[in-house]
Amino acid sequence: MKRKERNSIIKWACTLTDEELEKEYCDAVLDSLGSQTERMYDLGYDISDIRDREDYEKFLREKSDLLESVCKERGIELWKQPF
Repeated sequence: MKRKERNSIIKWACTLTDEELEKEYCDAVLDSLGSQTERMYDLGYDISDIRDREDYEKFLREKSDLLESVCKERGIELWKQPF
């Protein structure tokens, strides 16, 4: 993730309420779980498409990590209630 993207996500996260931030974090974590790239290899996708997907999945993981750090800074307890 580029520094500009990271700063943009942090700036956006700071505009959210605690409840909104917690929801966005949980959504980001769920979006980042698993990988489709192994299946793409098996199905014979073009290698450039697979690399694009790998980059996108890495971005999702980094986004969830950033949101988690903002939650911790605010003292938000994550995963305290089931969704």
